Amino acid sequence: MNPFRYLKQHGIKYTANVFYKFKIPVMEHRLACLITRFFPTSNTIVIESHNDFDENSGAFYNYLIKHHYNNKYKIVWLLRHKAPDYLPNNVSAYPVHGPNFKRELIISRAKYILTAQDCIGSSRDDQVSIYLTHGGFGLKKWKGKINLPRNLSYTLMPSDYLIPLESYNYSIENTKVKPLVLGYPEDDMLYTPSRNELSKITKKSFSKVILWMPTFRKGGGRVDTTKSGGIGIPIFNTISEYTKLNKFLAENNALLVIKIHPMQEMSTVKIHSLSNIAVLDGMSVKRLGIDSYQLMKDTDALISDYSSSAYDYMHLNRPVGFTMDDVKDYKLGLIVDDPDEFIGGQVINNKVDFLNFVDDVLNNKDRYKRKREEVFDKVFKYHDGNSCERLASFLNL
Repeated sequence: MNPFRYLKQHGIKYTANVFYKFKIPVMEHRLACLITRFFPTSNTIVIESHNDFDENSGAFYNYLIKHHYNNKYKIVWLLRHKAPDYLPNNVSAYPVHGPNFKRELIISRAKYILTAQDCIGSSRDDQVSIYLTHGGFGLKKWKGKINLPRNLSYTLMPSDYLIPLESYNYSIENTKVKPLVLGYPEDDMLYTPSRNELSKITKKSFSKVILWMPTFRKGGGRVDTTKSGGIGIPIFNTISEYTKLNKFLAENNALLVIKIHPMQEMSTVKIHSLSNIAVLDGMSVKRLGIDSYQLMKDTDALISDYSSSAYDYMHLNRPVGFTMDDVKDYKLGLIVDDPDEFIGGQVINNKVDFLNFVDDVLNNKDRYKRKREEVFDKVFKYHDGNSCERLASFLNL
């Protein structure tokens, strides 16, 4: 990278921020590795995730704490937000970005490094680094967008069937990075009893509850769609259409929970909660302490699009709808030319399709059950809640 050209393109403030958050830690890490190169690895597990304590990393961490692995291993979280006031015994936290030499010393000697967003590879041969993935299998193509380090040991994959496709997507076909098919830790939660996560959102009772999880489209300087305008969600383009949807839901005593992607730029989101629509964003999810996978269990159906959430939800064997109205505007493209092989539910291209899907849910019609089960068998090798156990066993904890 030419620093002068970068400075000219991005300006002093942005360049200085990038240097502070990312470049200084790289230099610190090199120095830390130099200092610790003759020290043995420590019984330390470094963990990082997309929105802190969530997704695959968060699920595996909860498993570790539940089974008291923190008595043997020091667990170190790399966080994007402020650390909680309380952390269990032998658990500590450091900011994932910015200068912090102590953090780099810990990473340089950790026995295990488990990441889900900012992937970190192994600094030495006796370290095991695993990319647990930001999400599971999804339709979106991220080749060239997610660059896994070549010193990474493994990356999780959902099935042997998908190894060629996922390896291409991650650009690791001709590298030493190995696929690891153990199941996704976050999916284990879908096999546990409900904790009534929905009660954190509403105290009312509804005939049906549908969860809508649109994928990321814009934020942090990245734009994944050429489609502009609208109100920040697919299908519905105006507030008038949105309020009519709420009226339809109210007439049928149904609740729609719209969970905005935590990295979505909120200036693009024009909607707010109404009587029968609850809107959640990254901040409200944190404030309410909502876990997406626990919430899934309290719903009757899911609407997604190119996201991995649609496939994770299939563990529950309930209806799934796929909004595809902006597929031609989606800049990343799809992982396959013909996505039909992996569409295990109704394709939703417009408001009529959307309301038809909701109507089917209201009337307990599951038209795509057989196709969904076929897709589920291809995408996931394991249909159980034992992925954390398999990962712990693989690591020989």
